[in-house]
Amino acid sequence: MHIKQAIQDAIKDAMRSKDTVRLECLRMAKGAILVKEKAGAKDAEISDAEIVQTLRSEVRKRQQSAEQFRELGKEAEAAASENEIAIIEAFLPKQLTAEQLDDQVRAYLAEHPEVNHAGKLTGVMKKALGDTADGKLLAEACQRALAG
Repeated sequence: MHIKQAIQDAIKDAMRSKDTVRLECLRMAKGAILVKEKAGAKDAEISDAEIVQTLRSEVRKRQQSAEQFRELGKEAEAAASENEIAIIEAFLPKQLTAEQLDDQVRAYLAEHPEVNHAGKLTGVMKKALGDTADGKLLAEACQRALAG
């Protein structure tokens, strides 16, 4: 349990340094992981892939919160949500940028010109790139590549 242990160690470090914002965020992340574990089979260990999926879900929730706070003009709350995103993303695999995704999609299309549907292309690219690609950015990159 590499990621889970890293989060636990970070919680201890945050407690020692009295960083309450980081501590609370990490505790929420650990809580989400524990909920996922409890939902699974009894005595079954949760895999790192499931932990990554759970943490990505937590990041998406905070992104939505930040957007809603901005729409309401609450910049302090939006900044707090973005701070939590940064804390959680430190435990996730590095994501490809939109530019890197565009390059990957164009390279795939050069090898497979028969693919002409954005949904099929997105599915194939998601399998190939795995956790390194954000689904929303990947779908947008696929649509751009097929449009132009």
